[in-house]
Amino acid sequence: MKSYVALCISLLVSMNVLGAGRSSDFTGRWEVTTVYPGGSFIAGLDLTADAGRYSGKSGYLVPDVFFYKYTGGLKKGRLHLQVLTPDGKTAIGDLQLTLDAGILAGKGVLRDIAITLSGRRPLQRPTSAPQVLDFVPEVYHTTFSGAHPPALRIFPGDTVRTSTVDSVGGDKNGPRTLLGNPQTGPFYIEGAMIGDTIAVHFKKIRPNRDTAFQYRAGVDPRVLPSGYPQQPITGWSNLWILDREHGTARPASPSDKLKNLVVKLIPMLGCVSVAPYWKQAIGTSDLGPFGGNLDYNQIKEGTILYLPVFQAGALLTIGDGHALQADGEITGQGFETSMDVEFTVDLIRNQLLDQPWAENDEYIMLSGIGGSLNEALQNATGGLLNWLKSYYRLNSSEIATVLASSIRYDIAEVVDPHVHVVAKLRKDVLSQIPKPESPSAVFCQTGRGCAPN
Repeated sequence: MKSYVALCISLLVSMNVLGAGRSSDFTGRWEVTTVYPGGSFIAGLDLTADAGRYSGKSGYLVPDVFFYKYTGGLKKGRLHLQVLTPDGKTAIGDLQLTLDAGILAGKGVLRDIAITLSGRRPLQRPTSAPQVLDFVPEVYHTTFSGAHPPALRIFPGDTVRTSTVDSVGGDKNGPRTLLGNPQTGPFYIEGAMIGDTIAVHFKKIRPNRDTAFQYRAGVDPRVLPSGYPQQPITGWSNLWILDREHGTARPASPSDKLKNLVVKLIPMLGCVSVAPYWKQAIGTSDLGPFGGNLDYNQIKEGTILYLPVFQAGALLTIGDGHALQADGEITGQGFETSMDVEFTVDLIRNQLLDQPWAENDEYIMLSGIGGSLNEALQNATGGLLNWLKSYYRLNSSEIATVLASSIRYDIAEVVDPHVHVVAKLRKDVLSQIPKPESPSAVFCQTGRGCAPN
């Protein structure tokens, strides 16, 4: 009898442990697909549990303007979650979730709309070591869009070696595709979800041919006073001869006065982008929070570019190589040429600044994009404030004190559909300020500041 009682107790304990294990399986990150009237959406959902209470955060599960928070608990094997706005106070829906054989399923209401939901764990790298992948592009795209199928799927930490064509679709072997800043990719980064950030480490950006072209018979009228007279010379050459060994260029067919002109190359990528928000398809001449045609001459070897993720997998594309571009791209072109490129992508979960930013050995750089020079400058400044609030926990007065003495601006691009200004801060200034631990979550919007963690 004693043995029978002991066995029963043992079985009950085992069942409780197994039940706890099944409950705890709700925690962690999920890639969830939400189906609603008229469409579907994919986002990341992160859940934690403490003393039987669940909390969490996700990107918007339906097209929306901010992320969601969650709170709730288990009832009869179902996880009941209330969906909240970022302040954690305003309820906008509820979910009921079940877990079966590692698959999340459920239904609920968001903003008075009935939804269904399914989820799986993010794919994990099949091998322990990051991979170096050689990718030869065959298809190029002239829009930034989540509708383009992935050309290559990679895991965070992987390195890609590939090439780009120039802005009219040519490479070292001649024409490859049509003009319009054709993009290489998109590259799907496993596990990247809405509300995350990808970090693109550029290890190599180098011309793979000995020529570049640049319209330079006149300056774009948008950078001159209205009505300023110019008399472009007919037949003025747009060709540059590149000396890749010495890293210089000289104009082909120069005038007598310019026959000794030699310039130093600073190879860069004009376009680096993720897929923009939801169903947008944006031409590759344009730029925005997703990156795009940034035309910033500091997107070069050694730079890390951070881009917010607006769609599952990020869908990274690159293109529009320039062997050199001065500030503003004032004739409408840099030294347009094809490139060999090598980059590594890392994933930063649950951190999003809603605008591109970059760093190199000297600077932190925040991209401000707008319809005018003034709006772009304001967005760049606001972005730098958001960055300092998020990563250094500085208050408004502390930030003003630092930036009043140390902020710098670059005018990156003035002749594209939107203007690009970069606000930057030297790292040797930042080194004098104590840096706290990296935040577990960041969500900032250019004009609205940052939501509380």
